[in-house]
Amino acid sequence: MNQAQTWQASSTWSTEDRDRLGVPNLPGPGDKDRLPSPSRLRGRLQSLRRASSPGARSKTPSPENSKGALGLTLLHDPSEPRVDFIFVHGLNGGSKRSWSASSDPTTFWPKEWLPSEAGFKHVRIHSFGYDSDWSKSQQSSLTIHDFGQALLADLYNSPHLKKNGNTPIVLVAHSMGGLVVKKGYLLARRDPIYADIASRIHSLYFLGTPHRGADSSSFVSTFIAMSLGSGSKAFVKELIPGSGTLQVSLHPMRMLAIPLLTIQAINDEFRHVCNDVGLWSFFEGVPTAAGPTNVMVVEKESAVMGLPGEHTQYLQADHRRLVKFDSTEDPNYSILLRCFNTTIEEIEKEYVSDKFDNHRAQIKQIASTFDIAERPDGDFMRVYDRLHQGSCEWLTSHPEFLEWLECDLMNANPTVKAITAGPSKVIPRFLWLNGPPGSGKSVASTHVIKYLESFNLDCAYFFFKNNEKPSLTQLLLSLALQMAESNFQVRHTFLSMIEEGEVVDCHSDHVMVWNNIFLGRIFKMAFSQPQYWVIDALDECQSRLLTTLVAMLARIEPTVPLRILITSRPNGQVERLLNQERVLRSEIHTGQAESLKDIEAFVRARLSPTIIEDFHEQDQDESDLVAEIIEKSNGIFLWASLIMTRLDDAHSIEAMRNTLNQVPKEMSGMYNGILKSIAESPNAELAQCILTWVVCARKPLTTDELREAVRLDINQTLRTSDRFAQICGNMITVDNNYVQVMHQTVKEFLTGEQSDYYIPRACSHARIAELCLSHLNGRNFNPPRTRRVASFKNNSAGANDTAFDEYACANFSYHLAHCSPSEETLELLPLLGTFFSSNILTWIERIAKTGRLALIMRTIQNLKMYLKKQVATCSPIDSDYQLISRFVEDLLRLSAIYGPNLVNTPSCIYSLVPLLCPTSSIIHWKFARTQFKQKVICNFNTDWDERLSSLSFATRVMSIACGDQFFAVGLGDGVVKVYRQSTFELLNTFRHGEPVRRLANGHLTGILVTAGLKTVKVWGARQTLLWSVNVPEQPLSIEFSPDDSKIYVPLRSGEVYVYRSKNGARLDCLALTQEDGSSSSSSDSESDGEGGERYKPNNQKKTNPMLVKICPSLGIAAVAYRSSHLQVSYYDNEDGMEAFEKEGYEDDQGLPPQVLDVAFNPNVEQSLMAVAYQDGDLVTFDPWTLQQKNTHHLNAHTLAASPDGQTLAAGDSECVITLFAFDGLRQLCRIESMDERIMGIVFASNSLRFFDLRGNTCNVWEPSVLIKKNLTDDGSSDVTDDYFTSTSSNLVCTRTFEGSNEITVMAQAGDSNFVFCGREEGAITLHDITTGKVCAEFQFHARMVEIRHLEWHAQSKTLFSVDASRRCIATKITLPTSSTSSSSNSTSPVEKLKQELGQQNPQFEHTLDFRASDHVLQALISPDGTSFLVSTQSGEEIHTPSIGEGEATKEPTVILTTNSIGPARWLTHPTDPDRLLLFDHDILHVFLWKTLERQTPPNGIVLDLPPELSHSRDFILSDDWLSRPGLSTIYQTIDMPSTSSKLSSVPETGFLTLDLSKISLASPPPSVEVSLVTRKLISPIKSVLGLHKSTLYFISGRGWVCSISLKNFPSSKSYTRHFFIPSVWQTADGQGPMAKVVSKGSSVAMAYRDEVVVLSGFLEFEHKTVFGICDDITEMEGEEEAEVQAGMEGVPVITRTMG
Repeated sequence: MNQAQTWQASSTWSTEDRDRLGVPNLPGPGDKDRLPSPSRLRGRLQSLRRASSPGARSKTPSPENSKGALGLTLLHDPSEPRVDFIFVHGLNGGSKRSWSASSDPTTFWPKEWLPSEAGFKHVRIHSFGYDSDWSKSQQSSLTIHDFGQALLADLYNSPHLKKNGNTPIVLVAHSMGGLVVKKGYLLARRDPIYADIASRIHSLYFLGTPHRGADSSSFVSTFIAMSLGSGSKAFVKELIPGSGTLQVSLHPMRMLAIPLLTIQAINDEFRHVCNDVGLWSFFEGVPTAAGPTNVMVVEKESAVMGLPGEHTQYLQADHRRLVKFDSTEDPNYSILLRCFNTTIEEIEKEYVSDKFDNHRAQIKQIASTFDIAERPDGDFMRVYDRLHQGSCEWLTSHPEFLEWLECDLMNANPTVKAITAGPSKVIPRFLWLNGPPGSGKSVASTHVIKYLESFNLDCAYFFFKNNEKPSLTQLLLSLALQMAESNFQVRHTFLSMIEEGEVVDCHSDHVMVWNNIFLGRIFKMAFSQPQYWVIDALDECQSRLLTTLVAMLARIEPTVPLRILITSRPNGQVERLLNQERVLRSEIHTGQAESLKDIEAFVRARLSPTIIEDFHEQDQDESDLVAEIIEKSNGIFLWASLIMTRLDDAHSIEAMRNTLNQVPKEMSGMYNGILKSIAESPNAELAQCILTWVVCARKPLTTDELREAVRLDINQTLRTSDRFAQICGNMITVDNNYVQVMHQTVKEFLTGEQSDYYIPRACSHARIAELCLSHLNGRNFNPPRTRRVASFKNNSAGANDTAFDEYACANFSYHLAHCSPSEETLELLPLLGTFFSSNILTWIERIAKTGRLALIMRTIQNLKMYLKKQVATCSPIDSDYQLISRFVEDLLRLSAIYGPNLVNTPSCIYSLVPLLCPTSSIIHWKFARTQFKQKVICNFNTDWDERLSSLSFATRVMSIACGDQFFAVGLGDGVVKVYRQSTFELLNTFRHGEPVRRLANGHLTGILVTAGLKTVKVWGARQTLLWSVNVPEQPLSIEFSPDDSKIYVPLRSGEVYVYRSKNGARLDCLALTQEDGSSSSSSDSESDGEGGERYKPNNQKKTNPMLVKICPSLGIAAVAYRSSHLQVSYYDNEDGMEAFEKEGYEDDQGLPPQVLDVAFNPNVEQSLMAVAYQDGDLVTFDPWTLQQKNTHHLNAHTLAASPDGQTLAAGDSECVITLFAFDGLRQLCRIESMDERIMGIVFASNSLRFFDLRGNTCNVWEPSVLIKKNLTDDGSSDVTDDYFTSTSSNLVCTRTFEGSNEITVMAQAGDSNFVFCGREEGAITLHDITTGKVCAEFQFHARMVEIRHLEWHAQSKTLFSVDASRRCIATKITLPTSSTSSSSNSTSPVEKLKQELGQQNPQFEHTLDFRASDHVLQALISPDGTSFLVSTQSGEEIHTPSIGEGEATKEPTVILTTNSIGPARWLTHPTDPDRLLLFDHDILHVFLWKTLERQTPPNGIVLDLPPELSHSRDFILSDDWLSRPGLSTIYQTIDMPSTSSKLSSVPETGFLTLDLSKISLASPPPSVEVSLVTRKLISPIKSVLGLHKSTLYFISGRGWVCSISLKNFPSSKSYTRHFFIPSVWQTADGQGPMAKVVSKGSSVAMAYRDEVVVLSGFLEFEHKTVFGICDDITEMEGEEEAEVQAGMEGVPVITRTMG
């Protein structure tokens, strides 16, 4: 580029350049949305120039500032003035007020707007003011001649017009100011003194000037006379009418009365001398309001002179608004600006021809002296060519950039103030733009340069390049030359220096250049506007020179109006030096969100329509390619640019995808250069280690994690963590304390063999896995030395934790999975075995503390992958291999069954969990077999159950839907609960409103759909309601389209309603065909809200189908009517409907059996459907050929297919689930359970787990046959034969038992070691809780009649039993003398066998046998054991058997009363054994035991409840009270009425206390007070186990057995949690398991199905929990309990948030 081109580029902007930067060429209507507005931004920029101009701060505002100064005033002085614009106001105007639309200073457009406009870079701007105020009272003899002469004199004497040669002058005048300008020009042409000024005047602009006067008006004379003040003015006398020679022009604010003779004289003379000047005349197009009328102040005939060459144009404004504009978008301003630019362009052409040779010669002389070959324009243009239109605009609109742009450095304490009033803020001189290599910093620099130049600001720049190392002298001289080129003062200073013989060139010392050129000359100048420097890639400067440069720049005096933008990579030496010099700076980072938007715009602009079309055709998503490129770019613009170029050469979709995964060779070159410098540094080994960890880490490491990893790896400890990027040549970045590669191509490059720092992934993963396992086997993860059972102590280390602990815990398995099997990796297997044998429990605790048990599932998958690979190098029978395999299976079960409990209390992994695990599990065998005295005594807990979990609810479970990570359960009360798939943690609860009969989850989007009877609702992220719609009938099912864009809702009418999932827009419904085979087509067109017209063939009465199911992925639907063949509708192909005829029922061979359910095989390659018929047959057939494939007789009524299409699950009428291989219908296994009828089956997305719905329970199953299939077929394309080969015709996957043998009631035999259990089939069994064995079985009652009540009286050894037929039997039973008597050494093997089978019973004698009069609600034995009470629905009965023998025999007696009609409950008085208490809600009655004689008034004693209960409408007092013999106080626990609307909120628990000692039966009180103490537990009480001594035992809602000491209970601060009951052992009725506290308060016996489970010694576990902690759990040590009881505050040891 030659010098002329250089100047032209810097002074004139093309439309393309301005559009490229988003800077408007000229304001217009399209600029309204630009922020900030051009006029406001230009105003701010001009404020900068004022602040930078000399003496700007010393001027004090004058009283006339609102009008403007008199005389010639400099408004704007550019660095290189080449044109002078002078603005002259009219009558009664002002040099400022006339040109301002308001008092807002930013509307003073000649000063605030023009300097920043395109073309005005070299325009100096002045205003001229004269006293034309005719309303003043002072006299004035001034005339128009005087004003013109004053203007001419000011031009002649102006120092600014003298300092840089004969610059052309353009005069812009408004109204009468035009006459002043014309008069001044005429005077200049006459007087030789002003000949130079006359020759410089290039153009004259007249805006509303009355060249020929104006029309007269009848009221002008009067108005002027009234407006005149007391003082006379000569220029006003010229305007007074009356001479007859005046023509008058009226204005509402000022009067124009110009003598016609004066005007004619000026016009006549001016006509002869104006040939050398440009003439521009503008006239008003809108009349001016003058009282009640509107007047054209200056008509067109007067405003236009009609001279040759005169430019004439109207402006759509009145006379006054011709020169007042509200903003730069004003059309009149745009017109005027275009005219100004035309004049400037004409002047520039003349200037180039006349003056530029001199300018070019001067610059050439300076460049020659400096020995600078050229400006850095070549570097600029090479980078600028890469600037995409619209990109980088985020940078120049960034708040930090705008503040830096507007900073005021003339103050020693730089501040900036906004246009509106507000606090000042310190703004630094430096703006540091930093980002990773290739992120577009250089391109952004060119954008800033162009942006600054677009507003006519002086900018010098320099680009460092990595392949060149320029000296500091070259940098400084280049900046100096650019400043000289744009600044007249700097240029002439250098020319003077050269004339004086001073030589400075590129070989000079940079310190000398800095001191001489900059400190000695440039920085001492008084700049008229701020100076900007842009220094790109500062970090490419030579290291030894960079220190000097930063020091120089940092020490520039604050009074120098210089702003500096530098770019570099983050961190490194630049940041260190800036900090060292304490440089105050603003920072902006590239490679972030805004950069990604630039990349997206660039990519979308470069992608051709054909590429988008090709990808759309393949992926059905045109944004996939763009999104993938943006994601892979990671903010690196260079990569995106290179990839787009390479994509142009890719001619197939596969080639393009392959291109996206390659490293462009240009990037490789950049990386090689960086690695070369690293290899030559002393930190080469350290860099190699850091890069290996960063490249191979599963997730970005924190700086502390990486420091610790480096220490473990190469035994080097980094002092600080801020040097990572510098050590690795900025190939890595540190963002928010996380370390990662600056771009994905770094990983690909380093792991490619072309790299000098080649990182072999497999070997590196093996090394990292070894370090992780060694760390996990270290002391930090050692389990506690002693496992105390007194409390759940937080055993994990705290003070010794390292930053690497979390990474090693979460990711050791990831690195194992990515190892390649080899001899070198065999040593990892023993390390892994050691870890599992020693520290695995600590690892589980650490994971549980994070609350992310999904990490365990991820570890399991990784370990499976690792074991699968290791088969190639080690034997599967290796002890370590076997150990790890068993642990993998245990971890899977453990996280599923005990997951929520582990999250609640992670430390329970050391005690409870190993004890509760099956005895054959490796966790139990390793960590609980001999370590604890506590035991789980039962017969069934020997192996893992196939049922992972059982979720019980208070209401009926009606539906379930599964996603990838979550599943949702719909309940009969309208509530939906969302759980985590891996751990069964409850995540959210929300309400649908109606019973939730249908649920469906989107395949891709995660959208959840709930449906009730007539409402369908769609829920988005976090279960926020997206939309809702009413449907006319109950939905039969819900299905999503494969892309989740549509939702299909089949109704009982046979129609399928279709909705847009995004917004609920109704589409035309699918009117599936009726039995006659007719069909109607479907449409995807948007409907009018009512959908398509319902289809009714032949106007017949509509028959509703029994079943409608749809498979959108196949485009078919199945419809079943009563007693008819299954109809298959091919709605997607509009092929009508075909009937599938079951074999044996073809061709109308009788009515086919009813279709009960249908399942589609999702695998389109298998083409299968399954149908369950009422006759018990399960049939598969091909839906396309309607050919029957296989049949199995099962009596199934519900079907489900796995998402992979390989497994079919069928639930039958016997509550059994059978799994089949779908292809071939081969039975895989049967899952038998005693639970209720199966209402539904749903598979998880991984096809390894399924859920069933039974009554109030949702069971989760993971049969081993599916797990083994996954293990053997993980990642393989071959289907395992074992999976399809049935090993048994009836493989049972869970423990079976006779449902009739279920335990229905349990009673403890006093303080002995025995419990009685009543069973559903009528038997009563006696269990020894020390061994868990059945000691005896009694068949007192009829077989198959359920035992409902059992009561034991220890003193009389009497068992009172009641069955469902109302039969009541009292039996005296002799218990074994000891728990070991039945298993003594003297017992024969035959007797032992009989005892185990329950065939050898203790002695017994029936004392009473009767049948109650009604259904028995309660049974009691009197304290002396002689009377038996049964409470029925119609009253109560007391039976006393015969006592004694012979004559002393007392006949049996029966007392019948009706005191307890209803739900009232009886209770033996705890301190008065002769009396009975009857509780009927809030009424208490007292009776005598023997006679049921009433001891209280008929109305009883009112229980006086606290106000919070008595005033609650929702609260009803229960009749169940807890008592203990000898204790006068009885208790009841309640859930307090909730005050929260949140479904998930936990209510407070109320403890009611009734002191019976306050009731005197001699004179019963009318009421007795009931005390209330409320406490907030972690979860509410689910069931109460009873009172033992002074302790209340209960089971919480989360299955924990807890206790509360009732001593000093109102002042207690905590309660005790002992242990949890696994969810699979709990019942489905929502009432908690049937359990009793036994063994004198140390153990719990509970019923599970048909067995008794004894948790021996488990109550010795103690976990102190503070009341009031609901969302958090606070653990306390046992020794702190005393402090809590004493009321001390603040004792939490660990606080954990629960999910």
